[in-house]
Amino acid sequence: MENITLNIVELYEEIKEQAFSEGAFTREEWSGIVDEVIEAKRELGEIHDDVDIDEMREALRARWDDFEGEIPVA
Repeated sequence: MENITLNIVELYEEIKEQAFSEGAFTREEWSGIVDEVIEAKRELGEIHDDVDIDEMREALRARWDDFEGEIPVA
């Protein structure tokens, strides 16, 4: 089985990049991108059915504070 922690870290980096590229700097926008990325990965078969998607989604949404700390101040 794949290392779920590594997947969370990789997914966080991907979500962070997408959020920066879209200018998505609110908690709601962050949650939306989390959902989009997880769903896309699931549809492509990159996230297996035996992975707890809800747990993964919550773990990534909980990384909002980490991401918020990286948002450049205007």
